[in-house]
Order: sequence, then structure tokens, then C-alpha cells
Amino acid sequence: MSRFTLIGIGVGAALCAATGCSGSSAPVAAGAGRHWTDNGATACDTYLTHDLVSAVLSNPTGQSKKLSVQSCTYETTDSGGSITITLTNAGLPAFDHYQQYLADPVPLAGVGDKASQSVTGIDAVKGAHRGCDIDAGGAPGSLKLHGAELGQKLGAICNQLFALP
Repeated sequence: MSRFTLIGIGVGAALCAATGCSGSSAPVAAGAGRHWTDNGATACDTYLTHDLVSAVLSNPTGQSKKLSVQSCTYETTDSGGSITITLTNAGLPAFDHYQQYLADPVPLAGVGDKASQSVTGIDAVKGAHRGCDIDAGGAPGSLKLHGAELGQKLGAICNQLFALP
């Protein structure tokens, strides 16, 4: 696994510890028997399309894999780059608290209720219990997009995930 994948898993674990995002959270809809964070396991297959991966990563050839019920990653065949998505039951207080652990977070407009972008990716929150973290990176030169353009591309994925039941 790349360093950024491990950081993404660590970010998700830290938010889980701070907010209690285990599978014991309340279902999104009464009787649904499913949690919103469960969308994380398949988010890479659904939202990291070939066009999106080709726009973000220098080498788009690779595959998605489930990391947990709430997280997945897309890794290139050369292990040079990856994109990791982690969904949590994090609300605004956890989001605000976690900002101190990010390297130079910058507000990211238009994503969820509040979002920031740092050197490892983006963190966003919507409502009281929806957190979305997407990390993209890897070896030097593995990313085609940087800065605000990368933040908006990844933020659009979080917005799509926030719209799910």
C-alpha cells in the first residue's frame, strides 16, 4: 500500500475514534438495515470511472479494491498512485477538531456543508453524521491534477456520495 493509502486509513480511523463511526450507527432510513457509510466499500467501483482516474492519475491502469465496509482504494498497476475513499459518521465538530492534524488545510467551497483540502486530499462533512475523505497521491509525478482543480474533482465525488440515502 502507498503512504497515502495508509494515511487515508489512519484519517478514517481517527475520525471513527473521535465520532464513533462503527457499524452501530443508526440506519439512514427506518428499517433500511444499512448505513450510509457502507457506500464506502463500493464507492471506488462506482465513482472512480476510467475518465475520472485518467484525469487525476498519470497512469490510470489499475483496479479498485475494498479496504473495509466504509473504505476502498484504486491503485495503479505500477503502485505509483492511488485514490482512497473513506466514509465516516463524522459531523461538523469532529471535522473542525480534525483540521489541526492536517498539513496546511485550505477551505474547499462547494463541497458538502464544509470541506478542506490538504496535501493528502480532501475532507468534507455534510449534516450531522456524514464525513467523506478522499486521498490521492503516490510517487512523484503520479498525479496529473493539483491544487484547486484536484480538490474540485475529488469534492464532486463527495457531493455525489452525500446525495445517497
